[in-house]
This record gives sequence, C-alpha cells and structure tokens, in this order.
Amino acid sequence: MQIKQKLILWFALLVGLILLVFSIYIYGTYSNFRQRAFEDRLEKKARVTEHLLTLQGNVAGSVITSMPEQVEFVYSPSDSLIYSSQPRNDFMADSAFRRRVRRERLIRFKYQSPGHLYPKDGVALTYPGVSPSIDGREYVAIVTAYDLDGYRHRNELRDLFWISNAIAIGLVILVGYIFSRQALKPLNNLIGQIRSPTATNLTFRLKAENPQDEVGVLAQAFNDLLTRQEQLVDNQRSFIAQASHELRTPLATIKGWLETSMLYDTDTDSLKRGMGQAVTELNKLTALANGLLQLARIDGVDGHIERHSLELVDSVLDAADTFGLQHAGQSLSVQVSDGVLEQPRPVCIIGNSYLLKTALLNLLDNAVKYSNGQPVTLSLEMDTHERVRIWVEDRGIGLVPGEEKQIIQPLARGSNVQTISGFGIGLTLVHRIITSHQGVLQLKNRPGGGTIAEVILPVEPS
Repeated sequence: MQIKQKLILWFALLVGLILLVFSIYIYGTYSNFRQRAFEDRLEKKARVTEHLLTLQGNVAGSVITSMPEQVEFVYSPSDSLIYSSQPRNDFMADSAFRRRVRRERLIRFKYQSPGHLYPKDGVALTYPGVSPSIDGREYVAIVTAYDLDGYRHRNELRDLFWISNAIAIGLVILVGYIFSRQALKPLNNLIGQIRSPTATNLTFRLKAENPQDEVGVLAQAFNDLLTRQEQLVDNQRSFIAQASHELRTPLATIKGWLETSMLYDTDTDSLKRGMGQAVTELNKLTALANGLLQLARIDGVDGHIERHSLELVDSVLDAADTFGLQHAGQSLSVQVSDGVLEQPRPVCIIGNSYLLKTALLNLLDNAVKYSNGQPVTLSLEMDTHERVRIWVEDRGIGLVPGEEKQIIQPLARGSNVQTISGFGIGLTLVHRIITSHQGVLQLKNRPGGGTIAEVILPVEPS
C-alpha cells in the first residue's frame, strides 16, 4: 500500500472514529434526556390523580389524556381498583407489583407491548389522599404511555447521524486525497528524477523544490550518498589502474631478467646475478601483494573486527619494542606525557591490539624510510578528557603542500618520494585501521623539516 493511500485511510479512520464517538455521545445524551423527560411527565400525570379523590375516597372526574396510549389506574388503600381510564390495557399490575410500589413509594418501569417496536414506559407511586387511611395504607396510582414522538425524533436523529457521518467521511477521503497528493508532490518529483534517463550518469544529483523541508533534507542526504559513491568508484578505478601498473612492473622485470639469463648467461656468476635480480623483484612483488591483501582484509572485516579494552600505554610500548627489534640501531624516542601517567586509571581504548600495532609500526617504518635513518619520536598525550593523541615525528623530507589527503589513497605516493622504494599502501592501511577505531589520522609538516603523523583516538568511558 502506498503512503498516499495510507494517509487517506488513516485520516478517514481517525475522523470517522471522532465523528462516531461524538455521534454516540449526542445520541446517548438525547436518549437519556428523552427517557427522563417522558418519565417526569408520567409522574406528574400520576400525581394529578390525587386531586380527583373525594373525601369519601371516590374518584370524581378523569385525567386529561395528552400522551399517546396514556392509561391511568388508581388503587385504594384496601388495594381495590377505584379508577381506570380504560377498561382494558396491555399492562395489569398484580398484587405483588402493588406491594412493591407501596414499599418503594415510586417506581419507574418499562414493559413490552404487542405491536410496538419499542417498550412502553410507566410510573407507579403512592400518596395518602384527601383522607388518609387509619392504618397508614396509601393510594397507588399507575400511569403508562408510549413515547411515540420521542422514539420518532430519536430515530430521525440516528438517521441524520448516519447520513451526515457518511457524507463527512466521503468529504474527508476527497480532501485527504487532494492533501496527500500535495504533501507527497515533492517526493513524487524526486522519484521522477530518479527514474529519468539522466539518473544513470555518475554526476546525477537530485533537485528538491524546497531544500529546507524534510524532503529537501532527504534529497541532500541522497546527494551526499551519491557523492560518496562517486568517490568510491573513482577510488576503485584509480586503485585498479595503479595496482595493475604496480603489479605489471615487477612481473615484467622478473620476466626480463629470467629471459636474459636463459638466453645470454653462460657462466654461474651471471646466472646467479640474474636470478638474484629476479628474486629482488619477486620480493617486491610479494610485499606488494601482501600489502594489497592486508588492505582488502581491513576493508572486508571492518564491521566484524574483534574489539576489546586496550591499555594504550602498553600498546604504544609494545609497538616501540617490536620496531626496535626490526630496526636495530635506529634511534627512537618514546614519550608519554604526565597527563597520561597521572590519570586515576589506565588510559584505555576499545579496539584491536594487532591492528593498532600494525598502524603504529607502519607510521614508524615510514618515518625511518623517508628520513634516512634520522631520530624518530613516538609520543602519547591526552588531547582532551575524552580523546588521546599519538604522533610519530621524523626529520625527513616532509610533505609536499596540498598532498596530505592524496597520499592516503591506495597506491598513491608523494611527488617528492619517487626515488625511494615503496608502494603507497602503508598510509592507506593506517588510515583504514584508525578510521575503524573511530579515530582520525592527520599528516602535516614538522617545523624545521620532517613530517608529523598524528592519530587521535576516543578514550574508553570510565
């Protein structure tokens, strides 16, 4: 069911329910008022019969009939019928009923009468009369009648409610249809744009009638998604092109050395030299393939990384120890600020220890590679109460201004590092790992020369 149909249906049901409750309330109120008014008239008629009694207890005269099928009965204190407006009636009060009337003094009742759709109403009451009985017994007056006009008016009111409510609901459906069309017109406009032939273009963007309303916000969010998708497609194309080139180069080199050795090398030394060159290129190819696989693994399992609480000082020192074993003789200074050491509890983050260590080692490896073995600094400090900052500082060639974001892309390298071996995977891997830990990686030039790679990570709430 479309949203437009749901709006019409719910709007009609809501208005119909309100009208139904209101109609039932009015109808019930009128029915109670009719019943009370008719019973009050019957009670007045019953009390009028007291004025017909003489001093001897006889009835002189009759009650004026003003209600449909009105009938009066009067019983003496001795329980004998002394007055009846009609000789026969559809209601006869038996002795048990009369005893009940004398006991309760006033009774309002209903009874079914043949040939009538609705019950008749009656009132029975007692009064002492002109000459009260010595034994305290009283007269009983009973009046019955049929509220023909009241029932007719009630039925007319009921029919009026049915007709008016049906017309009102019909108008609500019509107005709801017009309203829903107008309300959903911006959405239909967006749907029309999406279904247009131009929507297949990567540069396609939605245009909202009103950028400030909810549909405009939705269109902007959709456009932002399209922008990210376009960037992903561009990155993928660039990655495929660069990866193909990077993989093709060492393969061609290996093939060239092997073919040359097979065709021209006749002595052992020449064969060894050719095979050594092939092995060197094969090692580069292996390192490139491992980097690409590791990058693909991070992209594939980002949402399923096993995470747990990590003490950040231990993770930083562990990465520094591993780096020292891999680069013996390399100068590395590790600094932990007083703000971290003076925390009431160890500074922890939620993450994966292996991936975090991999990111730090990649940053340290880059610092050594692009600074020609000069001293490297690894520092840890509190950025705010909720964040911690790790940075790796070297004294190397630094960054070309404007390339800080470019070199994070897969297989992209700075324009000033072409003479230094590498594949452009390390920083991409670091960026993906830090992003998966809800952190931020920032690259900037160090005053005086070199590069600062800064990592900001959220601290585990205490």
